[in-house]
Amino acid sequence: MNTATRGALATTPDSATTTAALARARLPLDSLPIVARIELPKSADWITFGDHAVWVVNYSPDRVSRIDDRTNKLVADIPMGRNGCLGIQYANARVWVATCGDSLMNEIDPHTNTIIRKIHVPIKRGREGAFAIANGSFWIPDNVSDSSSRSITRVSMSDGKVLTNIATGAGSDVAIAGFGSVWVASSRENVVVRIDPSTNKVIATIEVGGSPKFMTAGEGAVWVQNRTDGSVSRIDPRRNIEVARIQARAPTGAGDISAGGGAVWLSVDGKPVTRIDARTNTVTHQYVGGTGADGLRYGVGAVWVGDHRLGQLWRVDISKISPR
Repeated sequence: MNTATRGALATTPDSATTTAALARARLPLDSLPIVARIELPKSADWITFGDHAVWVVNYSPDRVSRIDDRTNKLVADIPMGRNGCLGIQYANARVWVATCGDSLMNEIDPHTNTIIRKIHVPIKRGREGAFAIANGSFWIPDNVSDSSSRSITRVSMSDGKVLTNIATGAGSDVAIAGFGSVWVASSRENVVVRIDPSTNKVIATIEVGGSPKFMTAGEGAVWVQNRTDGSVSRIDPRRNIEVARIQARAPTGAGDISAGGGAVWLSVDGKPVTRIDARTNTVTHQYVGGTGADGLRYGVGAVWVGDHRLGQLWRVDISKISPR
């Protein structure tokens, strides 16, 4: 693996300053501007967008729920195989969702709301992570435990053929696409690996915070959720270095992160929505309370949060979360 690169981080505020700033940013959960609560099973989790719809993975029982993004109404439930896992993506006018219980990638046609193809892929039951789509391929973390996975597998979207395996570091469970590359977080080596999909080569290894996992690309950067201390690393994709580490103080074993609308949005249990201003790298809002929130995505001008405990999908009006 290439030598990890570390950038000159923006000045990190001292502990007392961070504590005071977060105290000002914290707000009760009941002040979060939820404009719609869509009733779903209590397993509502991964989220994506496409064809005027919000698509949500559920696994109790296993299916994908389709919500009309204009009316906030549930319009279809699509049964699928066991153990929906590794996220959900919209690409090539199709919805793609992995099921680890039967080692399949399921292709959903949004015009018929049916699974039209099932592709065998190298995954198994019990994964917590995310796959990416780039350059006509699925990029899938290898399917062993969270602590021992060490590579990513490239699989052809057309025929399911395994094209290559790329070593990325211990604890490689999340892959995303962005800025012409595939990015993989290695949670045991505390780095993010950048892969050039045109060559399948690792072109950068970037040091970040402790136990990085979920990531997002947008607002001019790659953003990494560091599970150990709940910070968020900002990676500059032009220089391949971490340029800021934002102390959100939202440690977690899971959680989610998304970018859009001028901000980065972080979700962990008990702190379902944290807003980080993408211009200033500061936490401006942190809504605190409740249990069960996990999956989160920015899309169609809103933030969407899956609530496991209540069995709901929240639509949050970000226009009512004014920068502070």
